[in-house]
Amino acid sequence: MTLDVDLPRFRKLLERSCEQVLSLYETLGERRVTHASTPQRIADRFTGPLPVEGRTPEEVLASDIPFIFEHSTLNISPRFFAYVMSGGSQVGIIAELLCAALNVNSAKWHLASSAAEIERAVIRWLSAFIGYREDAGGALVSGGSEANLYCLRVARDVKAPGAREEGCRLERPLTLYASTETHSCVTKSVEMLGIGSRNLRRIPVDAHFRVDVAKLEERIRQDLDAGMQPFCIVGSAGTVNTGSVDDLDALADVAARQGLWFHVDGAYGAAAASVGLTRELFKGLERADSIALDPHKWLQVPFDAGCALVRDWASLRHAFSYAAPYLKAKSDSVERWDWMGHTFQLSRGFRALKVWMQFQVHGSRKLLAVIEDNVRLMRRLAAELDESPDFERMAPVPLSIVCFRYKPAARPALSDDALDLLNDRLLEECERRGVYFLTGTKLQGHTALRACLVNHRTREAETRGLLAHLRALGEELMRRPEGP
Repeated sequence: MTLDVDLPRFRKLLERSCEQVLSLYETLGERRVTHASTPQRIADRFTGPLPVEGRTPEEVLASDIPFIFEHSTLNISPRFFAYVMSGGSQVGIIAELLCAALNVNSAKWHLASSAAEIERAVIRWLSAFIGYREDAGGALVSGGSEANLYCLRVARDVKAPGAREEGCRLERPLTLYASTETHSCVTKSVEMLGIGSRNLRRIPVDAHFRVDVAKLEERIRQDLDAGMQPFCIVGSAGTVNTGSVDDLDALADVAARQGLWFHVDGAYGAAAASVGLTRELFKGLERADSIALDPHKWLQVPFDAGCALVRDWASLRHAFSYAAPYLKAKSDSVERWDWMGHTFQLSRGFRALKVWMQFQVHGSRKLLAVIEDNVRLMRRLAAELDESPDFERMAPVPLSIVCFRYKPAARPALSDDALDLLNDRLLEECERRGVYFLTGTKLQGHTALRACLVNHRTREAETRGLLAHLRALGEELMRRPEGP
């Protein structure tokens, strides 16, 4: 029994789907960024039992897809300033359709030869794009979290080879080092690798939210004296809180002196390493033993597309290559590149096509220009904040994240606790209205509004509009009878 419809009907279904996509983009400027429905209303729509008899695809497209579109947060909108999420691209939409049509498993060369070779090309191109090694190994994964996990797995196996067979119950417990601003996925990774979060040393940061190198070296010495086995330093190339970039060159020096693996989490920021405005921030990136980066962030590739880069292919193969008779094919040879020997997965989608098409269609120059434009826009926003009497910037702006708070003139002046409450309410009100969307964070114990831009559709009209919108909401909150 086939699940296919006849080709003329399939054509009409594709056309109808394309019309829905076109309608979404035609109305993008007028659409809310966040939806207004309650969680219960959305849950109720999808709580039905397992369908026994199906419906026509025409009915699903007509009744369900519009609801899904209407009740999705639109990170594709130029007014989206939340998290570190790009707007995707038209090229990516086309690539995803083509991938689904082929439905290949890229884990093994003889199942997807073009996919295998395209991913190898993409790894070379991504490495070149950020100014890393020409001979770097790597693999496309789901995102920065998985990329960091892959890289730390390789680091563990290289620096503590016994851990692969014996686990991490070593005579000298493994320790690794990262700043207090490092992404939470590093904690998840060390727990999954059996190292234990207790052995992740969180090093304080300086006034620019970069790791304090002197305190890092001091902690490594303490651990060595205590009989521990330091094995890895994690540097941040664009933290998720403020976009800060650690002194990567100094970290590489420490790692070299101590014989440690040097890993860089560049999921957000590494793509800016070759941009003129920001290049100097990333000095030392090329010395890393491994790097995590996300094409689905600043390269505008649709979700999901992360990348783990390591210094050579041998270390990647050592971590993930296993022999199994049911995976061996008579046609296997050294010329046929099997990704299953370089990754955890034996079932892998064709992620590489959308990254490959993005480079082929737009080229590195245009993609770098998008990043530079985002940085300029957010630095301009930071300058406007500095000139505004009712806003206060709370962190430097090395990349495209701006942290600030609404601080109205009031008599008497609002305390820090009152300002925290006011800005928390401001964030809630902004999301409820849906005109703009940004998130918050905590910096030095206080609430900060956090605007992040990694979207090629955003222009100065949107950044100026964000500030005006927040000011209007803040003034409204101050006028309410209950006060700020």
